[in-house]
Amino acid sequence: MIVEEFVVAGGDYMGVWEETPKSRNWKSFSKTTVPIALRCNSSYDDMIASVIEAGELTCEPNDLVISYQINGREKINPTFIKNDRHVRLYMLDIGIDVSRPTLRININARHPI
Repeated sequence: MIVEEFVVAGGDYMGVWEETPKSRNWKSFSKTTVPIALRCNSSYDDMIASVIEAGELTCEPNDLVISYQINGREKINPTFIKNDRHVRLYMLDIGIDVSRPTLRININARHPI
C-alpha cells in the first residue's frame, strides 16, 4: 500500500464569489489554475505558505481567504479554510471527490486608516 505524502491541488487566484439567491458562484477572471503542492498532514500555516509560494504572492498571510466547493448536482455553498480542522476536511474531500476541488484564493487588500 502506497501512502501519498503530497497532493497537488489547483488554485484559482483570479476571481470573486458572487452571491445568488440560492448559493454563491465563483466568477473567475482567468481560466488558469496554478498547481499547489500540499502535504497530506499539513497545518493551516503550511497550507498558507504553499499557497503564497505557488502564487508568487507578496501579501501577508492574514490577507488571504481560501475556499473551495465540492462538485455536486445541487447548489452547494463554498467551504472556507480558516484553521487546521478545515485543512483536514479539505484533505478528506480530496479523497472523496476524484476531481480534486480547486482552491479559490482571494486577497483582501488592506486599506490604510
